[in-house]
Amino acid sequence: MDSDFFYSCAVVMDTSYVVKFIYSGEAATVPLLHNWSFVDLCNSIRSRFPDLIQGNFMLRYIIPPDSTSCFLESEVDMRMIFRNLVRYNSDFVEVFVTDLPSISESVVSNTVCEDSSTMLEENDYLGCYRAEAPKSYMTKGWESYIHSEGQKFEGGVVEFRDKLRKYAIEIGFSYEFVRNDKVRVIAQCSKKHSQGCNWLVKAYLCRANGFFMIKRLVNVHTCHGVIRLQKSKMMGSKVVKSIVLDKIRANPNKKPIDIADEIKSDYGLDVAYRTVWYGTELAKTALHGDEAESYAQLLWFSESVMKSNPDSRIVVEFHRETHRFQRMFVSYGAWMKSFQSCRPILFIDATFITNKYKGQIIAASAKDANQGLYPVAYAIVDSENESNWSFFLEVLAEEFAKHPMRRVTFISDRHVGLVSAFPRVFPNNPHGFCFRHLMSNLSDKFPAGSYLKDRIPYLFMCCAYSRTSEMYEFNMEILRSEGGDIVAQFLEDLPKENWCMAYFNGERFGEMTNNLAESFNNWVLPLKSLPILDINDGIRVKSMASIAARKQDAHEWFSELCPVIEKKLKDNLEVGRHWRVSRSDTYVYEVHCQKYNSMVNLESRFCSCGEWQLYGFPCSHALVVIQQHGSSPYLYVNELYKVDKYRETYSFPINPLPSISKQVHDFGRDAVILQPPLTRRPPGRPRKKRFRKRSEKTRVIKCGRCGKCDGHNRKSCTAPI
Repeated sequence: MDSDFFYSCAVVMDTSYVVKFIYSGEAATVPLLHNWSFVDLCNSIRSRFPDLIQGNFMLRYIIPPDSTSCFLESEVDMRMIFRNLVRYNSDFVEVFVTDLPSISESVVSNTVCEDSSTMLEENDYLGCYRAEAPKSYMTKGWESYIHSEGQKFEGGVVEFRDKLRKYAIEIGFSYEFVRNDKVRVIAQCSKKHSQGCNWLVKAYLCRANGFFMIKRLVNVHTCHGVIRLQKSKMMGSKVVKSIVLDKIRANPNKKPIDIADEIKSDYGLDVAYRTVWYGTELAKTALHGDEAESYAQLLWFSESVMKSNPDSRIVVEFHRETHRFQRMFVSYGAWMKSFQSCRPILFIDATFITNKYKGQIIAASAKDANQGLYPVAYAIVDSENESNWSFFLEVLAEEFAKHPMRRVTFISDRHVGLVSAFPRVFPNNPHGFCFRHLMSNLSDKFPAGSYLKDRIPYLFMCCAYSRTSEMYEFNMEILRSEGGDIVAQFLEDLPKENWCMAYFNGERFGEMTNNLAESFNNWVLPLKSLPILDINDGIRVKSMASIAARKQDAHEWFSELCPVIEKKLKDNLEVGRHWRVSRSDTYVYEVHCQKYNSMVNLESRFCSCGEWQLYGFPCSHALVVIQQHGSSPYLYVNELYKVDKYRETYSFPINPLPSISKQVHDFGRDAVILQPPLTRRPPGRPRKKRFRKRSEKTRVIKCGRCGKCDGHNRKSCTAPI
């Protein structure tokens, strides 16, 4: 271990300073004269501390109030000390001195030449072949974990065993247990029988305080080969667990291969992948508890949330005889209240849960005034079927009935179970189908490499974005003529009212896709592998923190519109600056564009292009007319896009739970303890990512080392350079 050395200097009268040497916990004071050279300083240090080897230590100095340390290696540095004392008007200087590595490691010859007053090192002449400085690993402190008889371990036998393993890893030996139970542990060197090694440790439980104490320690090895190795037999999954606990707490989805690389870099140890994987699983269990036991906490969680967050709704359904979990619905009171300030659109979708018992999360999300994700409700079910969709929509409808709700538009990916359940629960609400999912399904009906595989989806997109019935009929005729029977069959059970802008009978605000639901899936991605209680509590905490952060951000906005909408307004203003405008009536104008003319009615907020009516936001034609009319564009922007609505959305906080102690909730003598659902683990390694459709485009990965785009990156590149 490197020794630290501090050197201090204070003014003595007008001719000298005082130097205070501190080395390995010892101190000495000597006068420092103005005519001292660097060699004089080094000789004085060595005279006070004879253990120091000439030329085998390094100096750094600090002059308060400046806390920056500087190298002290030559006569020039020595003169700078005196100059800096005058510069800082200080009479005090500190110097940090560190022992250099031993000769066997790197230093062959370090000498202080009195004639040149410089420190020479033979390693300096080796250029790129110079030996690297030894790295200090995080295992350095493990060598002191076991040191003397009478040593106490407050964590009991668990702490003693953990520190004994780490001590053996750092010293470089293995041991075997003679006795190993909760009250007594006796371990001896594994070479006791082969080489007669005397190393021994005996520890016992102190029943008075629960501590574990070393009663006898023979800490001397008489065997051969006691040296720290990169691969240690003692480096098991329990040691890995203790190392990665904080890493898993920060990132539950951290990959074992990345953890193995970090252990190699930080601890200098090679650990097998399976050992790291199992240690990671032990860490997850220690942090989040057993997955089966987490189901027993759901009733406690439900009651605690509804008590601390009034108007919240949590419904947990389970089998009455076996008490096995079936499904649950969650919606916080703050979510429902805040939804009143969002656009009346809900994006609904389901995503897979990847923990031991699987399942799916069905979620309904909205967009705030700044186009941000805002969850409204979610459910955890076993699968995405008609029964579970009906359960989710029915409870959601009950919550809507409690609040003065507007006519809400739903957008989904057209799942079979949802399409069947939706008309029964929300018969009067418009239901839009995600355009991208439809286009992807249509594209899959044509063979790869075919001209129509790209052409037909493009024509379908033209039909979907048609803003007038005339435009729709024109584009549909082209689509049917080129698509033939495949397109005709695809459109048979696809009502145009669910996917075409011109015929949609609700407020869609230009939302043609279900991308926001995919954003929710990505938002909960780090939680999907956790036990069910941690999934619920993780969503609560993430939403609680998001509401608080966005509420704070909104205090710094001084514009009338939210930043994203403000930018869109400015972009639309720039488009039509060169267009001419003719007035027809008080509020009716005609806009002369380069290729066509548009009619705008400010009173009815209408534009013949259809964009203003469909998006609820002034198009470029409308903005040109608004400026010509002498009005402010902000007067014609929907209130749901303004900062006031954004602040209102995030004015309802989610309150913390009074306690998150994971104890089985006691309802009395007839307490219900939920059991996990009966599931069967599928064969093979569990997948962490979903299967992508063939029509989905993936990002092309370009190697930063060789420049190729064949799917590998810099880390996995094997090309010779």
